[in-house]
Amino acid sequence: MRQIFSLLFLSVLAFCFACSCEAKEEMHVGYRSISTWNARENIRLDVGIWYPTRVEERDYVMDEYHLFVARNAPVFRVVDEKISREALRKHDEIRAKAKRAELPKKELQAQLDAVPLTYKKFPLLIISHASGLTRYSYHTLADLLVKQGYIVAVPMHSEDNAHNMRIFYSAKSFYQRAKQCSLAIDLLLQDKTFSQFVDSTKVSYMGFGSGGASGLLLAGAELTAERWQTYCDEYENTDVENNNLWAFDITNLKTNLFCQEPVKTQVEQFSVGLQRSIEINNQEQAFFDNAFVSKDELLEKVHKILEFHVRWSKRNNPGLSAYVYEPPFLVPYLPPLQTQSTYTDTRFKNFIFVSPALTMFFDIKKIQNASLKFCIIGLEHDYFNVPDIQPRDLYEQLGKDMAKYYLLEDADLWATQAPCYGINILVEICKSVSDSEREQILKKLFNIAYTFIPHFE
Repeated sequence: MRQIFSLLFLSVLAFCFACSCEAKEEMHVGYRSISTWNARENIRLDVGIWYPTRVEERDYVMDEYHLFVARNAPVFRVVDEKISREALRKHDEIRAKAKRAELPKKELQAQLDAVPLTYKKFPLLIISHASGLTRYSYHTLADLLVKQGYIVAVPMHSEDNAHNMRIFYSAKSFYQRAKQCSLAIDLLLQDKTFSQFVDSTKVSYMGFGSGGASGLLLAGAELTAERWQTYCDEYENTDVENNNLWAFDITNLKTNLFCQEPVKTQVEQFSVGLQRSIEINNQEQAFFDNAFVSKDELLEKVHKILEFHVRWSKRNNPGLSAYVYEPPFLVPYLPPLQTQSTYTDTRFKNFIFVSPALTMFFDIKKIQNASLKFCIIGLEHDYFNVPDIQPRDLYEQLGKDMAKYYLLEDADLWATQAPCYGINILVEICKSVSDSEREQILKKLFNIAYTFIPHFE
């Protein structure tokens, strides 16, 4: 009952905020896709970007989803009157003179362009989609946010999506997701169009399932297998016939599914892979540190030899002393670039984790920034990431000062995505709830997100 009143309050609050939006014109939903290749990280990045525009939407079909957007439309521009007050006054003067002189439109526009205006910037939300989904999977949520003045960017997580799940349930998946989300911000801030309209001081993160847990890396937490060693001791083991997870109704299982076979075996494999990944990173870090020590030792020896020869040359050949270079003038090759050991991105200020997965593998104490804010959302019908276990446990670790907790009733992870056809790749997960149930779930999810992240002003 408390959850119902809480969600009702959020709905009213979100409506009030929506009514107070300064932009008088209706914001339509624009969409653009940007791609790049990060050579150093060896990562291809495809990002779907939803943004405010004045152009009306049209119907498009992307993967299994029906989008209603204005593709590649210009960004909605709202002049910042406080900053552009003087420029606006000059624009009025230019228009008045142009009217008296009957200047051609091109000439008038050239004069106006010579006095540039400053436009308001939109808050940015990065969404990390759940494993098995795509960058289009949350377009309904993106639409709702764009109409309130947000830019929403959704990177397609390579090798962990509906088309390719090669690194699913691996440490690489979490690390790569975190990198791609950071690179998505870089991509927008470097883009000649979006860089003018992204408010880099209002960047938020929203992740679903594996995407939720990956956000912990961006906040400063570290992946570790230490807690897993004793994690299942407090949970009762339930025998599953023939170790077949699908041989029974998991809705009747009231314990932690990650501690039951055959899921437990998969998690054990994840743990082993994570430990191996950490060992490799430690070895590379040790190699890097040793290489720099060796370089310094070698450089010191070289300089001593060079100093001796310089003194000898000056003493025995006074006429050539002007042409003898003083050390240091020799620098040995530097060791290889250091392996990235931290994925913290301080540009993110607010984090929303929807049914985060495998949170028992994160060391939350490594989060150093106490000013970060977290919103943890449990899904009542998610039987893998059980609300009272993974999400609630994460909330309690973060503490009430840093985190808020909500429970979405009658929802599972697939119910939070947009309506989809389920013809080719998403057949089962498109049918977890009815269309009317999905609509209500997405409205509640929007209300929680909108009241938590910074607004367009």
